[in-house]
This record gives sequence, structure tokens and C-alpha cells, in this order.
Amino acid sequence: MQALETLGLKLQEHIGLDELLNENFNPQLYGLTGDQEEKISALRDVVAAYISAKEDISGKIVKDSQQAAQIAGSRLRRLQHEEFWVAFLNRANVVLSFEMIFKGSLDAVNISHRDIIAKALSKNATNIIVFHNHPSGCPTPGTADIEHTRMLQKACKMMEIGMLDHIIVSPGSYFSFADEMTSKFKTQV
Repeated sequence: MQALETLGLKLQEHIGLDELLNENFNPQLYGLTGDQEEKISALRDVVAAYISAKEDISGKIVKDSQQAAQIAGSRLRRLQHEEFWVAFLNRANVVLSFEMIFKGSLDAVNISHRDIIAKALSKNATNIIVFHNHPSGCPTPGTADIEHTRMLQKACKMMEIGMLDHIIVSPGSYFSFADEMTSKFKTQV
């Protein structure tokens, strides 16, 4: 690819951009030099910063779970590990900020309800939407997802913060607690 050669990355064989920019890319499989590995790592950082800046959603109004899932999807769908993000919103559901709060492993992410509440209070957020991803491809919540969601909703309610939704994103779809489990979610809290 001409653009990579311009950056001084003359690769022995063709490597697709999706593979090259994937966080689990293994340069040893292609016999890359240390210098090439450093350039690829820097390229990944530049692309991530560009996407993050381009997709800054501060100031946007979130109207429904589908729009919220689209907001998070571009950041979470391709990850090979779980991350937990929060959209901090004002009373009119205008995004104040959208931030990764916790980073996990291949199939789990540990969260602290206290840290989420503290961050929401520090931003004067009156509402939040929480997101995490399932790299496995299945967005269906597990027992721990359901329990954490209920506990976080209780904590938010005590602090007068609206927890509008918990959305689980996977490569091909998403699950919205607000859409899919409204009756169970509200009655069992």
C-alpha cells in the first residue's frame, strides 16, 4: 500500500488495514523489525486519536437507544477486550462528555459504581447512559451484567442521577436494557 510506504513501512507481504490496526496484531507473524513495529504502534495511536476527535459527541442530544448505540458502536465494536464507557448528560440529554471509565479483559470488565457516581457528580450530569462491549459477538447480557445494571441504577437513583440505559455493543448488534428489559428492569430494582 502506497500510504504505508510513504511512512517508511515497506512490508514484505500485503497486510490489510483492518488487521494492521487491530489491537491484537502480531508483528512477529510477519517478521517485522522493531522500527516497523514502533511505526505501526504510532500509526494506531494517530488513527485512534483522529477517530476520537472526529467522533466527539459533546453537545449532541441523545434521543433514543439506537442513536446511543451508534455513538458507542464506532468505538467499541472492533475491540478485542471489554471496555466500560459512560455518556454524561444534562437534563435535556445533551452529552457533556463521553468517556471510557474502565478497561477489562477479553470477557470481563470490573466496574465501580462509586467511581461512576462520583464522575457524574463532578460533571454536574443529571443523566447517564452506560455502555460496554462484548467482543464475543453476542450482546445478550449475562447474569453479572444484569446485576451490575440493577445495582448501578439503585445507586444513581439515590444520588438523583437518571440512568437512562445500559447498552451492550457487539460487532454486529447491540442490546439496550431500556428497550429490551423495561418491565423486568424497572420492577426488580
